[in-house]
Amino acid sequence: MGKVIEKKKSSIKRDKVLKHANKKLPDFPLPIAHLDEEYNGTWNFETAAHLLRRTTFGPKLSEIEKAVVLGKSASINKLLSNTEFIPGPPINVKDDEDTEIPIGQTWVNASKKKNDFIRRASYAGWRIGLILNQPHTGTESLPFSIREKMVLFWQNHFASEADVIGDARYYYWFHNKLRKNYLGNFKNLVKKINIDPAMLVYLSGQFNTKEAPNENYARELFELFTIGKGPLDGVDSYTYYTESDIIEASKILTGWEVIKNFSGPDRQKFTSSRHDTSSKTFSSKFNNKVIHNNGEKEHEDLIDMIFDQERTSEYICEKLYRWFIYYVIDGEVTDKIIKPLAKILRENNFEIKPVLEKLLHSKHFFEIHTRGALIKSPIDYNFGILRQVPLSDYLSLDIKDQYGFWTKRTNDIRNQSQDIINHPSVAGWPAYYQSPLFQELWINSVTLPLRTLNVNQYLSNNGMAAINPGTVYAKPIKLLDEISEPDNIDYIIELFCKWFFPIYSEITPSQKEDFKNIVVGNNPNMWKDEYTDYINDPTPAKEISINKRLKDLIKEMFKTPEYHLS
Repeated sequence: MGKVIEKKKSSIKRDKVLKHANKKLPDFPLPIAHLDEEYNGTWNFETAAHLLRRTTFGPKLSEIEKAVVLGKSASINKLLSNTEFIPGPPINVKDDEDTEIPIGQTWVNASKKKNDFIRRASYAGWRIGLILNQPHTGTESLPFSIREKMVLFWQNHFASEADVIGDARYYYWFHNKLRKNYLGNFKNLVKKINIDPAMLVYLSGQFNTKEAPNENYARELFELFTIGKGPLDGVDSYTYYTESDIIEASKILTGWEVIKNFSGPDRQKFTSSRHDTSSKTFSSKFNNKVIHNNGEKEHEDLIDMIFDQERTSEYICEKLYRWFIYYVIDGEVTDKIIKPLAKILRENNFEIKPVLEKLLHSKHFFEIHTRGALIKSPIDYNFGILRQVPLSDYLSLDIKDQYGFWTKRTNDIRNQSQDIINHPSVAGWPAYYQSPLFQELWINSVTLPLRTLNVNQYLSNNGMAAINPGTVYAKPIKLLDEISEPDNIDYIIELFCKWFFPIYSEITPSQKEDFKNIVVGNNPNMWKDEYTDYINDPTPAKEISINKRLKDLIKEMFKTPEYHLS
């Protein structure tokens, strides 16, 4: 009865705020290109912007221009360069009562703290900092990478809730596995997640014993993490597995527990006396496979069996497709894109990088009817703004202020239904699986006004507070140093439209004229005159005036429907 009530409440809410949303999945307006057709069309600012818009967060002007110079292949190689980079861990910046970890030191190897919500906030802020700043190794000045987008993809795929896990240290180590394997081997990653301490806690694997098998993790392993469910095709039978398969899998996964009072990345422990040593027989969905006792390696035998099914490779390719291209997967997409991608995945022993290489090089990725087809998530929208608009040098502020700025931004996205450390459920964010709405779920009568509110805040004259006395200010005037015709407002409008909007050709002359009027009003020479005067005789007052005009322009551009799209 509880589930029925929950479903009814959800329907009422959706009817109220999304009554104009999809009632069925839309169709592609044109036949799509096959995966084997590589994109050999024009490579310019707009195509480079599309590539980086989908694979990073809010590509900067300098990054797009760098990609134009590099060319398509070199830009994709750069995005997918998977040199391991593990940034410095999150630190204690706020908890003066933490006697073990002083301010400025990391807590990831510390003892467990009973109420560690301050550590969780530290971790959330740290993640925002990585998205905004894209730290890297080496001396390269423009390091665009798919890394943070893929870490977020895997985090959503293996979704969990930090508040349920209740220990920020192991939430950090859990995501560290994803970071180390962001372009690596999917099959091996699942084997690591099987026995990850955070997942053992989150889905009750630590309580799974031979005397009392717990099906929680086994069920999600099949349904969400590997092969997918599919509709019912019989009594207790789904398209790709049965209820009996879940029971047998849960027996295989018995024996794992979490070591108490342990510090470090690996606190999982296998206890053979808690493990079911019987032979486990699976259904005809898995060719009646029998898995015999293999102790602490038996869970890997289970994964090998699941990955022998072609559907497993198709399932993860579908999720990658929805993340990077479009949420509609019909028969044509399945035949032309998903199945060929899955074949590449299998042929490469489940390495993810070759799959993304093929997808990003494909003509389909760049087809005009896939551009602007995704609604930006709150992370993409809000942090895209903060990456694209130059800010005052807040990294020179005290570390408390830096974390304060990042932590306040976690509230921005949490209020828009995308908490970076707490997913709504183990299924992840509904925008990536709930048909037929999918990403339309990001926009409703609650979240849209909050997006507008954040734009106004980010570009306000008062700046964004970090922790007193730190304040971060938007400085779009810095963009003029990167623009070849900074005194030409028409050129600036054209450039910004290509940069901020996914389909430049759909921006009408009247829209461009409206943008121009925000800056110059009734005096078409105002911008050129004011900018020239500022260059010839720069004063703080003139700088403030120029900066304000650009902020007013960008603010309105960010509020347009087009900017919400990718």
